[in-house]
Amino acid sequence: MKKNHFYFFIISFLLFFPLVIAFGDGGMMIWPPMIELNQSAQNAIVGWNGSEEVMILSIDVESAGNITALRVIPLPSEPKISEGSFESFETLVSIMNEKRGAVDGYPMALEGEGETTAEPGIEIVFQEQIGAHSVTTVKVNDLNDFLDWVQDFAFGKGFEQKQISAGFKQGIDNYLKKEVNYFVFDVINADQKEVSIEPLVYRFESDFLYFPILISGISEISESSTQIDLFLITDKQVEFNDIPHDYYKDGWFYNYGHREAVSLTLLELESISLDVSDLFQSSVYVQKASIHKKLSDLNKDLMLFPSYLFDNGLTVGDRGEAVQALQKVLINEGVWESDVEATGYFGSITQTALKEFQQEHLSDFWSFEEQEGSGMLDTETQDYFQNLSLDIPYQEPEFSFDRNLYLGMRGDDVTALQEVLIGEGVWNRPDINATGYFGQITKTAVIEYQEKYASEILQPLGLTFGTGFVGVSTRAHLEL
Repeated sequence: MKKNHFYFFIISFLLFFPLVIAFGDGGMMIWPPMIELNQSAQNAIVGWNGSEEVMILSIDVESAGNITALRVIPLPSEPKISEGSFESFETLVSIMNEKRGAVDGYPMALEGEGETTAEPGIEIVFQEQIGAHSVTTVKVNDLNDFLDWVQDFAFGKGFEQKQISAGFKQGIDNYLKKEVNYFVFDVINADQKEVSIEPLVYRFESDFLYFPILISGISEISESSTQIDLFLITDKQVEFNDIPHDYYKDGWFYNYGHREAVSLTLLELESISLDVSDLFQSSVYVQKASIHKKLSDLNKDLMLFPSYLFDNGLTVGDRGEAVQALQKVLINEGVWESDVEATGYFGSITQTALKEFQQEHLSDFWSFEEQEGSGMLDTETQDYFQNLSLDIPYQEPEFSFDRNLYLGMRGDDVTALQEVLIGEGVWNRPDINATGYFGQITKTAVIEYQEKYASEILQPLGLTFGTGFVGVSTRAHLEL
């Protein structure tokens, strides 16, 4: 069974204008649709090594008048942002053309040339002018606070107030539920003729290959059509051949979507982008997919998980990374009928959503004999997910606890602590997954963990009962 495939929500690859804000002549401030703004071409290079991703994003825009536009890019973790170059796209296309030409003489074309105060629930983590881009990155902890902040941010940039649509609110809620809670705000300019925006490079941690698409479908210019070229770089070849018909019909993967990938050496990759080459240790594969489509027809993100997450069946009562990946899939697919985020616990909400997904895709489960979904990750559903995943080996994560942890703290080490506590069976809230915040639930679980291993943690310190404070002794035991 082939496993090197795109996930089932790979529909297209877009750069995102959820709130397009425009200046009219004479300084009068107006928002679309009064001034038309079309994305005439979008180009992206995406490299992913299993834990970290680099996206180089470029876009051409065309407008009927001089405008300022606000671009928004949702990401699953805090990115490092730097200025890129069109030469990355030109070099990559040149190398692919040369290698493809040597095989079948079929050329490839690249479309287009190549301080705000945060409301509660919003953390501003980055603000900087990068070339022509005015960039602000925020971490979102609360949906409503974020929507209020967006309007304040726009007003602070000199734009008139406007009601945020229900569709945009629902889309942002979708992102937060699947733990995509960093949003990059990029203020750009476009004049009356078609122009190319200088690329930006985004580097961030991610346990799945990711590219935002939904954000375009909920944008103010969702009636625009666009040409997208995505160059996907991984150390395992991505194939499109066995994707169910639903996922490449209607022009998805136009032109090169199901052609063979091209192999690149590290030296060739360095000539394209040092940022991308830094992700890999050996040769890689690059696959190009294109699409020409209306933005409003796109309602899911690209989220490509490792296939090993679906090696085993899942059912009610299970918990862990595989369950959380499944939940993110279901949220992304629009079948998650709950306000609860992806928790990593397989309960009735997950069962209902999975059953609905199975029901919607029965035609893709060729040997599925039931009249309705089972609500479990059974053999048929498991095979379906594996066929549409990246085949990469499982690597045991390593983590070092370098500081004491206690009530009120946040961070990746708190998340790692919580994951240990969940795995040890001392986490008493199956409806809540690791959050990265050390609250009372975490403290109670730490006490249980310390008392579970009292002879190794507490007795050497002369203690009988757990303290809930993760000090040197507890940290040492966590790293065993």
